[in-house]
Amino acid sequence: MKQFSLFCVLFLSQLSFAANPQLSFFNEQEGKNLKELFSDTTLIPYLKQINAEIRMGMLDLSPERAVVLKALNDADIPVVAWLLLSKENGYWFHSGNSEQAFERYYEIKKWAEDAGIKFSGIGLDLELDINDMELYQTNKIKLLGKIIGRLYRKKAFIEAKESYNKLIETIRKDGFSIESYYIPYIRYETEKGQSALQQASGFMDLRTDKDIPMLYTSFFGNPYGTLKVLAIDENLDYVALGSTGGGVDPSMPSMTWDDLAYDLRLSKDAKETHIFCLEAAVEKGFLPHLVDFDFSVPVEEYPEQVEAVNSMVKNIIRLSTILSHPTLLFLVIILLIGVIVWALYRIIKFVIKKVK
Repeated sequence: MKQFSLFCVLFLSQLSFAANPQLSFFNEQEGKNLKELFSDTTLIPYLKQINAEIRMGMLDLSPERAVVLKALNDADIPVVAWLLLSKENGYWFHSGNSEQAFERYYEIKKWAEDAGIKFSGIGLDLELDINDMELYQTNKIKLLGKIIGRLYRKKAFIEAKESYNKLIETIRKDGFSIESYYIPYIRYETEKGQSALQQASGFMDLRTDKDIPMLYTSFFGNPYGTLKVLAIDENLDYVALGSTGGGVDPSMPSMTWDDLAYDLRLSKDAKETHIFCLEAAVEKGFLPHLVDFDFSVPVEEYPEQVEAVNSMVKNIIRLSTILSHPTLLFLVIILLIGVIVWALYRIIKFVIKKVK
């Protein structure tokens, strides 16, 4: 009878544990800083305690990175290789750098094999060209010219997606699971059979074994609406929360512990919850709070945030529809400018006549 009771307790505890999402942390550091982060001897034990995985941004293939990866392998902590390019090549993957993406994958694959490092999967980060972000700061006119040109190059965009799909199949044939990190709003555009926003921005809607939407609730100030509309109502199994800090622009708004706890509880029904990023979470002392974290605490709902996000989705679809007809759009703009110029001319002429 005692053995049966013990079995029941263990079984129920396993059910309770399994009901919580699998936790994972993104990490985006160069090798030297990565080694310093993991010099904290409590870090790997904490990761083991919370059964966490790592999505490691492959910024370099340094000896320091190899040392950390081997330590994680030895501790049986799964690590997904989050592929990244040099900033000159766009840093993230977009519709203009598929050739460089192939080269980077093969380079990292060979490096890991030579070093005896094991990855549990490969991750593609589908975002903007980082050079576009810099142009936005330095030369908006030039950036606008690039965006307009892309609206007329749909064939090139389709070819880029086909090239990336070949990369996905190559990674699968090599025996890796493949996952993507994507901006969720573009999927609403795809559902409408449109791609103008993706053409203009370089974002791509690719389907992999595990598609993880990047829900940066800290950036927009509406965590309930973002998670409810873009994840919970879509019944998504995977969500990415953040930012706790770090990344290419650490000045962006970041999460407090209360912010992260709220998002974790709100998305508790997901199979996997990914947190960006590990280094900031460690710096802010979040990991000890995740040991025995109670996902079941009720969270407050904010219907007005849902309305705001739904409105944003509708506006994005409208914008995509408008940009899908660039020539007509530019003709309308020219016509409006002409009307405004004509009206100003008439007003000035009238004023001059009155003065005389």
